[in-house]
Amino acid sequence: MNHIFKKTNFLAFAVLFSTGFLLTACKSKKEEEKAPPPFKVMEIRATKVPVFIQTVGQAIGIPTVEIRARVAGYLRTWDFQEGTIVKKGQTLFTIEPDEYINNVASAKADLENKTAAWEKAKLDVARLKPLLSTNAISQNDFDKAVTTEQQDRAAVANAKANLDQSNLNLSYTTMPSPITGAVGACNVNPGNLVGKGESTLLTTVSAVDPMYVNFQMNETDYLKIMRYLELHPEFKSKMESFTVYLTLADRQDYDHPGKIDFIDRQINTTTGTIAMRAVLPNPQGLIKPGNFSTVNIILMEQENGIVIPQSATTQIQGKTFAFLVDKDNKVNRIPVVLGRSIGQNFIVYNGVKPGDRIMLEGFQKFKEGMQINPVMVQDTLTVPARP
Repeated sequence: MNHIFKKTNFLAFAVLFSTGFLLTACKSKKEEEKAPPPFKVMEIRATKVPVFIQTVGQAIGIPTVEIRARVAGYLRTWDFQEGTIVKKGQTLFTIEPDEYINNVASAKADLENKTAAWEKAKLDVARLKPLLSTNAISQNDFDKAVTTEQQDRAAVANAKANLDQSNLNLSYTTMPSPITGAVGACNVNPGNLVGKGESTLLTTVSAVDPMYVNFQMNETDYLKIMRYLELHPEFKSKMESFTVYLTLADRQDYDHPGKIDFIDRQINTTTGTIAMRAVLPNPQGLIKPGNFSTVNIILMEQENGIVIPQSATTQIQGKTFAFLVDKDNKVNRIPVVLGRSIGQNFIVYNGVKPGDRIMLEGFQKFKEGMQINPVMVQDTLTVPARP
């Protein structure tokens, strides 16, 4: 009987212990669920940011040269690889030269014939001139000799011109590149007749280094720059003092800055813009004629600017938002107005201010008004005065 009582007490104790353990575990789990989740948070500080004037530009190769057949004939060879860089003077095409070689030979023979006739005419004048003073010949006979000499001299000049033209036509059967640049596709294959009644376009070569970029600046920005120059007389060369930077179509900054080398004489009254052109080094040939890019002209640096990481923003229905953490560590979504992106950062024009705290992660878990446990990350973001 005593044995049964002890066993019963043991079972009761075990049940009570298990129940207490389960209650403690449930309580800990609830407390854990109620604990705010940790997320990285950054307190924004003010920094210097560049003030940009931005517009869209398109690259153009200057010069761009069309290679055309200047004489008629069958295309013999095509001596380049399409899409590569060709050197100035490098042969691109040849036309069958046999006909033009024969023309040169014929022109040489004609010149020799005309030269022989002229030499005889000069001898006749020299021989008859003394006889005229002794009345051994008439004035009329002497005048005829002089006229013949003059005609033969003109015939020699004409024969020389014909020989020069024949040599020139022969030289046109070999077509070298007039510039160093990128060569396009071959428009006519060997064996075809070219230059017959027209200057057949064979290919095109464009200079690629340096590269030129055409762009339009609106009148407001142009006047903004002019006003700035009035306040900074140290800029003596006007617009050429401003450095131009490109952001290419892949949103990557181009490594080589350039200068403005052309400003049109007037504002386009239809568009309210002024045409400009920048010139930039292109040593690797990265930029091709026709490439579109964002043209950036840095006017000055502004104090108390705000820079945030691109990862701290999100797009919702075409609008950009950041996530502001208030003094109670609650998160609220706020719209922001972004400026230019530089590297992995955005310049912010409106929506946040220095001292605000923003979330850097966890947007997919976001709920309006949720409380978090902020893990502070120091704001060390800066943007260069020159990209």
